Amino acid sequence: MVLLLSISLTLSLVVLLGAAAMERAAILGRINGANGLTILVVLVVSAAASLVVAVLAGWIGGWGAMLTVLVGSALYHWAMAKLLLSGLQGIASRIAATDRAKSPLR
Repeated sequence: MVLLLSISLTLSLVVLLGAAAMERAAILGRINGANGLTILVVLVVSAAASLVVAVLAGWIGGWGAMLTVLVGSALYHWAMAKLLLSGLQGIASRIAATDRAKSPLR
């Protein structure tokens, strides 16, 4: 079961960090549009996939393992959302401040 949890956590982390890199590139490139949609979709897909992992953990290790994986997954996705979104918001704020400073109409 440790292998299953390790693989699922690694895949989730890779996908979330990839989405954060895409969002960061869009912010730095000053691309307007669906900013934030990529990271939202990836968070939802990752959380949905973790439900499948929880069911498998429950099948392998019983109800206690399933509950542990569900709680751990919820905490992991909440923490990742907070960390990634606060980092992206900081980048967006710096870019906006730089653009305002360069604007001739102050």
